[in-house]
Amino acid sequence: MSAKKNTDVQLTSEETEQVENIQQQYPTIATRLHESKDQAQVETALAEIFALSEAAQLALVKSLARTNRVDGADILVAINAVSPNKEVRKEARRGLLRLESSKVTPHWSAPVSQTAAVQLNVSNPPRFWKGFVTRSREQGEMQVTLCWEQGYEYGEARVLSFLLDFWNDGVKDFFTETGTRRHIDEHLKNLQKVPAEVELVPCSLSEAKRLIEEALDINAWRGTQPNPDYRAQQPLVNKMILQATEANDDTSQTLIAPDMEPQEVAANFIGAWSFGDYGLAYDLLTNNSPVRDNLARDEWIEQHRAWFDEAHPTRMELSFIHEREQPQSAIWLPGATASQRGTTSKLLEIGWSLELLETPLGGTIKEMPMGTAVNKETGRHWFWNTYTLTREGNAWRIQLIKDEGVALQGVAIDQLQQRIKEYEEVIDQALKQQDRDPETFMEEMSWRLGQMLHFHDALIAQLPLDYNATEDAYSCSVLTGNPERMMVYLERMAQRFPNNKADTLRRLGATLAELAFRFDSPEFKDRHQHLLQRAEENLRESVVVDNSATSHSLLGELLISLDRNDDAREEFMKSLELLSKGKPEPALEASIEAGLGNVAMRQQQPEEAVSHFRRVADIQPQYPGVWFSLGFANRLLDRLDEAESYYQKALAENPTDIRIYSELTAIYMQRSDANKAQMLLEGALRQYPETAYLHALLASVLAEKGDRRQAQRHLEEAERIDPESDFIPAVRQQIASMRKRV
Repeated sequence: MSAKKNTDVQLTSEETEQVENIQQQYPTIATRLHESKDQAQVETALAEIFALSEAAQLALVKSLARTNRVDGADILVAINAVSPNKEVRKEARRGLLRLESSKVTPHWSAPVSQTAAVQLNVSNPPRFWKGFVTRSREQGEMQVTLCWEQGYEYGEARVLSFLLDFWNDGVKDFFTETGTRRHIDEHLKNLQKVPAEVELVPCSLSEAKRLIEEALDINAWRGTQPNPDYRAQQPLVNKMILQATEANDDTSQTLIAPDMEPQEVAANFIGAWSFGDYGLAYDLLTNNSPVRDNLARDEWIEQHRAWFDEAHPTRMELSFIHEREQPQSAIWLPGATASQRGTTSKLLEIGWSLELLETPLGGTIKEMPMGTAVNKETGRHWFWNTYTLTREGNAWRIQLIKDEGVALQGVAIDQLQQRIKEYEEVIDQALKQQDRDPETFMEEMSWRLGQMLHFHDALIAQLPLDYNATEDAYSCSVLTGNPERMMVYLERMAQRFPNNKADTLRRLGATLAELAFRFDSPEFKDRHQHLLQRAEENLRESVVVDNSATSHSLLGELLISLDRNDDAREEFMKSLELLSKGKPEPALEASIEAGLGNVAMRQQQPEEAVSHFRRVADIQPQYPGVWFSLGFANRLLDRLDEAESYYQKALAENPTDIRIYSELTAIYMQRSDANKAQMLLEGALRQYPETAYLHALLASVLAEKGDRRQAQRHLEEAERIDPESDFIPAVRQQIASMRKRV
């Protein structure tokens, strides 16, 4: 749009071009203004504007007033402050008022040494009016909103709002706004009315200053920059808050939600302690807690940050949280009679783990627990603590922390074995009960298995040369489904016990591979590749120790998962050859043939794949996925009748496999039999009505039949069930394209 259309003054073509050029670069000019430190730099940033004729300057100013952008408002502030032309200054001021009526206010003030030629009536200096803060310190993030009265008869107001992050980002977000006192007051009232999960409470200027300084301290420690908008307005923040002489009314409130249950308090303490939010961790302790080690808050934070910088703790995980019915030793008996609970004291047992590096500074941390098990590959340590919580004021706080892992080291071998036996009996009994609530059952199993593993760790420490002690610990860890913990015991068995070494190496290799694929993300690329390398090393060593069909087959499975298909084929063929020389092992032979079939499919040899999958079906008809594999390979060969037959068998075996419905639908549509596809999918939806993919697939079939109304209905149902589905947009586009063709 030309400047001539945007103004009431007539410009020459040259002036119009000049104004349009500056209009296109006004964000760049605003950036230069934000970086200006004094009036001279402001004038330099505006030099190109001031070089225009008066008519062109007026046209530009009016254009900036119509941008409804903060950058435009900031430039108008600068022009109003330093322009040598009175008419241009006046027009800039009118532009600011116009923007303010559209609720667009500048985020920048000019660092000028002279009084602006045109200014508002500001006979009264700003004075602090009120402040609010979210009572959410336990979440590691808080919103602080502060207001000042200013202007003639204090009829105007300014708001400064901060989003503070106490884990990493410090001053994470910031904005400032000015307006009439009434407008700001209404804005704040609306803010307080908005339903939220956290409470909004009054905040003094001094309390806000403390919180902001703590957040800035996080920026300094973490080496992160405060929010850019904050940096641009830092002189204003310094003047209004950080250097304010009236900021002396700090009540030292922690702004932690007072209604947290004991489990929440303990979990938040562990989280804050692990993530480096030591201010919160300190505040969750009672005032006389020995965990504070007689250190002031700043000293305690500094000590723990020094440890954090060397230990690099990360990826904290909770395995169980359980409330003890009464105080007792670390070898608490399951099923013990509960005493009456106290109302002012709670005792919680918590199993948790953390990745960290060993450092001598760990000895300076009073509450630093001992890891009863350590995964040397990932650095994960497993801990077991008890937390004694008491009421302080109206909130639960942590009084004592006991390291149960250390306490277990003093328990006699026979007692540890007895406790393990009792836990196993309780677990067996629980597994036999069919009427248990699933959530309650899983919580109890996590608690008992977690504690039992710590008993096993203590037993291993006293019986380091007992193979059965380590094997039993491994068996217990298998029940948790945690490959990272399973590795700990397999590594120990591989290193210390030569008996059954091949079997141990095979299990270790498979476990390393499983763990590697849990780290298959860009963030953990190096760890993923290293674990896969170690998995292959262990499986290849198992082949050397035991040149058996099983060893070669497991190595082949790993290699095919790495897309090393030729190497995988070689291992599977070696496995078949060795198997042919020994006694029959149908399950292993079926697995090998399935592996060879998968290799053939990856190498685009479906005919060969069919022969291997048929062999699997002959040996073990119930082999998982074999009928689907046969159906898919035959469909690639355009043998639709055979493919349909195999897919029907797969469907009878596993009616919840959505892939089968998709494949059968593709076959029916390829035969131009949309009615059969519709019947298939409608039957599936009667069984599984909450399956978004089936609704979307049926919508696609109905669209092909021309029934757009029903297609749209099923598509909307699919979107209701799964709004994030990747398939829904494709079907929507299909329906839209068919509508255009009509």
